Amino acid sequence: MTEAHGYDADLLILGGSFLGVELLRLLRGHRRGRKLSVIVIDRQVTHPYIPLGHELLTQRMTYAVAGDTELETQRYAVATPGVRWIEGELVGFDAEAHEARLADGRSFSARFVVFGVGSEIRAPASLPGGARMLAYKSKAQFEQCRAALQQVMVGEGEPPCVLVVGGGISGVEIAGELAHLAKSRPANWRAPKLVMVHGGDRLLAGLTPRAGKKAEAALRAQGVELLLETRLVSVSEETAMIRGPEGERTIPCALGFWAGGLQPPPVIATIDLPHTEDGWLRVGPTLQCVSDSTASPELFAGGDVARVYGGDGRWPTMQRAIEAIFAAKTIAANILTLARHPVDYPGGVPPLEPHPLWSDFPHGVSIGGRSLMVYGPLVLPLAGFNIWFRRFLMRMYMRRYRA
Repeated sequence: MTEAHGYDADLLILGGSFLGVELLRLLRGHRRGRKLSVIVIDRQVTHPYIPLGHELLTQRMTYAVAGDTELETQRYAVATPGVRWIEGELVGFDAEAHEARLADGRSFSARFVVFGVGSEIRAPASLPGGARMLAYKSKAQFEQCRAALQQVMVGEGEPPCVLVVGGGISGVEIAGELAHLAKSRPANWRAPKLVMVHGGDRLLAGLTPRAGKKAEAALRAQGVELLLETRLVSVSEETAMIRGPEGERTIPCALGFWAGGLQPPPVIATIDLPHTEDGWLRVGPTLQCVSDSTASPELFAGGDVARVYGGDGRWPTMQRAIEAIFAAKTIAANILTLARHPVDYPGGVPPLEPHPLWSDFPHGVSIGGRSLMVYGPLVLPLAGFNIWFRRFLMRMYMRRYRA
């Protein structure tokens, strides 16, 4: 099939993290799926377990306790015949030719293409000094954060002031974890002074107001200075300028973490496919990248990079790892349906499976020495259970994709 139509493979997966590896697992378990030749493109060959990155950064969860916290993604992928892993940076995509272009000049095409390139956490380019703000979503970012924390925390004297910007789940978790260093920390580390800046009037805006109030109380109880309705104006080597209800002021800032929201990878803006008003790939209920499925039904997207539109408009998007795994199931089923038909679909494009609408899902929010389990209006302070359960999920995830 691929040779006859000039493609390099049957399936091209752009991004090998949560959505990519789950898609491979599902296809491996299906007779027709095992016949598909697959190319996976990603800029890294292993992937850290992002949901518990804050615990690894502060060494609360040491590598000895956690076991394997980094998934050998490439190893898992190529363990099946017919799967190639290409390490490279995606810089462009020709939607008509189904061809991905890499920074080193190579290009690869396939009949079916799945965008699973995720999202990025970075300060806006318009923020003066924003490049100083750290995040830990990718492996490279994680290593940079770990080195920066080690440099700032080791020593004696006045505690360093650490700034966290953003009051969503990620911001609350890293602020809580850093605050927990006052009770338990690595040898020779100092406990930092924590300041959290959030532009909204409450934390955890994606969850219930009660969850936000509980998170605020938990952070304040652990010594975090919480500044709501306040924004970061600029960052310099040792200070940051903030603007709140009382105007602008300068605060100490030995280290800063950016948790002010996710952004699409820059390459997405260059791709000639439907986008949302805020720059994400727009997909329909079947997770196809085009609104008219008869035009090019073989391009899919899921996880953080995609926003689903159907019925009355845009669906809620969890932007959590579990959503990418759910999306992989829908995409796998639809690719297998299309693969039963010739490329030109002489009888018309067959009906495809719609993605289920997940308007909510149980959330575990770790806040240093405290934790919340949140599901709809239910908010439970189950610190011990939450920590155990999140680590259990990590171990199950690693076992699921073990080569």
